[in-house]
Amino acid sequence: MTICRILPLPALLIAAGLLWLPTGAGMAASAGRQGGEILFRSQCGGCHLENGFGTRVLARRTPYGQAPLERREGLDARSVIRIVRSGIGSMPQIRKAELSDRDLEAIARYLEAGE
Repeated sequence: MTICRILPLPALLIAAGLLWLPTGAGMAASAGRQGGEILFRSQCGGCHLENGFGTRVLARRTPYGQAPLERREGLDARSVIRIVRSGIGSMPQIRKAELSDRDLEAIARYLEAGE
């Protein structure tokens, strides 16, 4: 069974790749849970939101309901950072020039906290 959520317009635009939010010190400074979520959706959402390629790949490898990273249980921030910087499977490594350490930390803390 697929669970659909209605997302606010900015989140839909981010997921569709039509709206890119700035990253860097300005965004990370406002990070916290909401900032981490915004960064995740803008920087990772193309693959890791519902029905993204990364989510579909993970659905074949993880227990039911654990493929969407935002709902994953037991995801720790250090593992997220390591995987993002190194890459794994079909996911390429994401370099500091593409995503700052500060923004990655905010995303990792957001995912670790879960929904």
